[in-house]
Amino acid sequence: MMRRLALLCTLSLVFACSKNDQVDQHQSSLSLDEQVSAISGAKLFGKALAEADLDLEGQSLTILAPTDASLELFLNDWEVSNFTELKSLIGDTYYNAWLGSHIIPEAAKLENLHSAFVPTLAENSNNRSVNMHFWRSKSLVRINGHMLNMPVKDQVLSQGYLHQIDEVLRPATLNVLVSAHRSEFSILNRALQVCNLAPLLNNDQNQYTLLAPNDAAFDRYFQSMGCGDLDGYLADHGVAALTDLIKAHLINGAHNLSNLSGRSLSSQLASANLSVELLGGNLIVSRNASAYASQAQVLVTDITAFNGSLNIINEVLKLP
Repeated sequence: MMRRLALLCTLSLVFACSKNDQVDQHQSSLSLDEQVSAISGAKLFGKALAEADLDLEGQSLTILAPTDASLELFLNDWEVSNFTELKSLIGDTYYNAWLGSHIIPEAAKLENLHSAFVPTLAENSNNRSVNMHFWRSKSLVRINGHMLNMPVKDQVLSQGYLHQIDEVLRPATLNVLVSAHRSEFSILNRALQVCNLAPLLNNDQNQYTLLAPNDAAFDRYFQSMGCGDLDGYLADHGVAALTDLIKAHLINGAHNLSNLSGRSLSSQLASANLSVELLGGNLIVSRNASAYASQAQVLVTDITAFNGSLNIINEVLKLP
């Protein structure tokens, strides 16, 4: 049941690979990085692939390859001249995660990519696949909140498709995933800015589990508090109270909530601990394990960011 409800809360992604697309024999005899390098404007991404320690053999892939121009700017920003130097500078683990954030482990033409949180080949420190937020409307594409141009689409590779993008991606943090999913998190995103918590959730050195109330949850909460909206709440209670409220939804460490039924967790607000229970097929988080005075259903669980886990909930958990 929880998974069915999750479909109502997030958007769907459909992958399809047309059987009519033919890969010529010359191309299929080349390695994947050689195939990418042979595409006009993608030579540098092919070189980046050759430097990575990713096992892509036999996998079906959708590659979102930054253009040569965007990668040149990227290398200049890091003050390096090639990907060997970049890998040495940022380390093997982050290099592979950076490169993997451009690769989706399914083959799809652009027309078959739809809006969703999509797993990539990037991995975080817990070896879990990091998601990107992909949004498309006809030929318009937004990835992790950035509207991108695609000068090349549906380029056939032996293992799938390549689409060129005009920006370089990075493994998405919790803050990036919240701000990117603006149709669900416009209020939470603004609250993180007001409370100066966005930098904390953008920091990839620590791991967090975020219980993220959607906009509908915040609307109900503000109505119950008699203040109407976020501005009204700030006027009545101030930034400090809003900061405590958000921290009470944030847990240190990256936890898989679906494995924590029956457990109690400490939030970043010492007076606001949480419990997790599986009830009637639904995952419930609560402030009071016995009376369930303040509880929420987890609509979508364990959306992985580079620095933790994002979980969409349908109510704001009130403070004790």
